Amino acid sequence: MSADQPVLEINNLKKYFEGNRDIVDVIMRRDPSQIQAVDGVSMTLEENESVAVIGESGCGKSTLLRTLIGLHDSSAGDIVYKGTPVSEFHKADWKEYRRNVQVIFQDPFNSLNPKMTVRESLTEPLSIHGIGDKEERVRDVLKQVELQPAEKYLDRKPANLSGGEKQRVSIGRALILDPDVILADEPVSMLDVSTQAAVLTMMKDLINDFGVSMIYISHDLSTVSYIAESVKVMYLGRFVESAGTKALLRDPKHPYTKALVSAIPVPDPTYDRERTEMSGAPRDPIDIGEGCRFRDRCPEVIPPDDIEIDQQAYREITSFRQFLEREEVGLDRIKNIVDEDERTALVDAIQSEYFDEPLSGKNESTLRAALTSLAEGNKDIAIDSLQERFGSVCETTPPEVEPEPGWHVACHHHANADGTAAEETVPPVEQS
Repeated sequence: MSADQPVLEINNLKKYFEGNRDIVDVIMRRDPSQIQAVDGVSMTLEENESVAVIGESGCGKSTLLRTLIGLHDSSAGDIVYKGTPVSEFHKADWKEYRRNVQVIFQDPFNSLNPKMTVRESLTEPLSIHGIGDKEERVRDVLKQVELQPAEKYLDRKPANLSGGEKQRVSIGRALILDPDVILADEPVSMLDVSTQAAVLTMMKDLINDFGVSMIYISHDLSTVSYIAESVKVMYLGRFVESAGTKALLRDPKHPYTKALVSAIPVPDPTYDRERTEMSGAPRDPIDIGEGCRFRDRCPEVIPPDDIEIDQQAYREITSFRQFLEREEVGLDRIKNIVDEDERTALVDAIQSEYFDEPLSGKNESTLRAALTSLAEGNKDIAIDSLQERFGSVCETTPPEVEPEPGWHVACHHHANADGTAAEETVPPVEQS
C-alpha cells in the first residue's frame, strides 16, 4: 500500500435484497421486488482515521457494515482494501482481510459466547490465525481496555460481567489481532449513559494508541463528537451529507441532518428551542426509484417556481399524491361513510380526511378536480393532474455537490440545474 492510498475504499456500493414472492408472482413471472438497503454508497477511510455513519434505524448502516466485512455479498460496486478489490480475493485473502478488518457488534450481551471465559474469548481469534504469545497478548489487551487486574477477569464468563465490561471484552477481542480497521456497529447503544462516555473515550484513545482506522455506526449524533473526525449522514441507503464532525454539528445543511442535530438533547432543563419538524418514518426501501428519498418527510420541499403555496399545504398535496401512487388512500372506507353517488360530498370527505391547510385559486381548483377524478374512479388522472401542477424538483435525484471544501451534500437546495453547488439558499439552524 502506497503512503497516499486509503486503507479502505468503497466505490458505488449497492446491496439489494429480493422481496418475498407469492404464487401469483410466480405464475405471472413477475420479477421479485428489490429492497434497496444500500444504494450507491462511496467513501474512503484513511490510515488512523475515524468516520461516523449516522442515520435512523433502517437506513442501511448495519447492512453497509455487514457488506464491508463480507457477511453480505454486494449487489454492485466494489470494496477496495489497500488497493486490492475484495472481488478479486481468494480464500487466503479473505482470511487475511478478516484478521485486519474487525467488528465490534452492537449487543455485548449476545456477541460473546456465554460458555466461554474472557480468556477463551480473547485467545480464540489468536488460535484461528495461528498467533503465539497468547497469554501475554490477552493481558496486554485487557490492560488497554481498562479491565484490571487481569486475574480478576480472565476466568469470568459473560454472566459475571456488567454490560460495560462485556463491551470492553468485545473491544479487546477486536483489538487483539492488531487490525488495520475496526467496524463498530453502535457499540454503546445498549449501555447506560455514564458507561457510554467512558467506553467512547477509551475507544478514541485506542484508535490513537493502536493507529487503527474506524467506521463508527450510530443513530445517535450526540456520541460522534467523542470519536469521529468526520460524519456521513445516511438516509434510505444513500449518503445525503458528509463533513467534518464539528462543522456539521455547528451548521448542518441538509434538512434531514438539521432535524437530527436539532434533536440532540441539551443538558439544560431551562433551555428553550424550537421543536424538531420531521413527521412520519422512513418509507420501506422497496423499489424506491429516483428522487430525493427524504422528500415525503422534508419540511423544505421545493415547489414549482410559478406557484405560490404554503409549505405545509404543499407537503399535504405531495404526500397525498404519494399515497395515491402507493395505493394507500382509504377510499373504500370513506365510501362506506359517504354515499358515493353524492360526488361533491365524497370529494369533501376525501379532502377533509387528508387535508388541513387552506388553498385558494388554481391550487384549490386543481386539487378539487383531482379529487373529483379520484371519486369517479380515475386514479391515474388524479395523479397526473396533481403531478402537472405540483410536481417538485425534489422528485429527481439530487446531485452530490461540494458547497464548501470537504463538505458534500445531496440536496436540491444546494445544487444548480447544471449540478454545480449553489449559493446558500436555506438559512442555517442556530446551535447552542
